[in-house]
Amino acid sequence: MPSNSMPGVVVLGGVAVVVAVLILVKNEKDKATEVSHSVQNLRVIDGDTIEINSEKIRLFGIDAPEKGQPCSRNNAPYDCGSASKEHLEFLLTGASIECTKKGKDKWGRHIAECTSERESINQLMVRHGWAIAYREYSTDYVEDEMFAKSNRLGMWSKEFLIPSDWRKSDRGDKL
Repeated sequence: MPSNSMPGVVVLGGVAVVVAVLILVKNEKDKATEVSHSVQNLRVIDGDTIEINSEKIRLFGIDAPEKGQPCSRNNAPYDCGSASKEHLEFLLTGASIECTKKGKDKWGRHIAECTSERESINQLMVRHGWAIAYREYSTDYVEDEMFAKSNRLGMWSKEFLIPSDWRKSDRGDKL
């Protein structure tokens, strides 16, 4: 290699190093912004509703027990609504969440499919037994509900009313 091309190689190498460092720094900044955004601005309202940046989001295709909705096991009452909410809080602890909006419900909440690490939060709630497939609006999670039911997971290990049936009742058995 001729000696006069050596400075050009050194300059190009230096530029490549600077570009690589800038890309790494930018990626780390993006990761930090994404995580802090989701952790600081997320609130779980109940087992199928969250709030991100003061915007209420109803999880698409699932229905979870309401606050105070009882279940029972061996005739002992149990608050399935609170347990469902706690499970959703557990799933979302420290998670970076992305939601794809599908529309709005009659209360003005966005209806969305939400994911964390490319896993559907909606699906996990049904598969773990703390929500049911809301067949009135979607059949996306019927297989997950059958899995939870056959393995007696979550509320499927107890006696309970389907959440929509409980809401239609007089709710006289609220905990």
